Amino acid sequence: MPILRPLACLLPLLLPLMPLHAQPLTLPLSGGGQVIAHELDACLSDAQWQPEPALGCAQDAETRWEEEVERLGARLDKVLGREARLALEASRAAWEQGRAADLALVEAYHGQLAEAQLGDPDLLPLSRQLHRNAVWEQRARYLQRLLDGLEERLPEPTREAP
Repeated sequence: MPILRPLACLLPLLLPLMPLHAQPLTLPLSGGGQVIAHELDACLSDAQWQPEPALGCAQDAETRWEEEVERLGARLDKVLGREARLALEASRAAWEQGRAADLALVEAYHGQLAEAQLGDPDLLPLSRQLHRNAVWEQRARYLQRLLDGLEERLPEPTREAP
């Protein structure tokens, strides 16, 4: 029995080394993004996931995500110093090219699904739209994280003027 005590003490030390099931990192949305996500969920629920009404919900959400990206970019631009604003502009230009490529991939991917007759043909347009929305939502989340970090730490008088 004397060996049980050291083993019992060792067990809590080994617990952090035990494999855990990986969970995707989901950062909470702030402000407008949270509203868009919740309203899309509510709209899809109200539409009972019927293809045409659900597609309308998703298309409206894309417009709102586009507006959210613009709004967050403008807010971020206001709190950044000169050098960081130049970097933000370069990031925006690169993201726009990447966005175009990502949206082209979404279109080609769903075109291939339709061509191969995979999935429900009535739901493919909704799937395409939700993938398009994800491109915008990802950028909005990124800008929001940057903005949250700066707005928490910079008092108003120390922010550089444009």
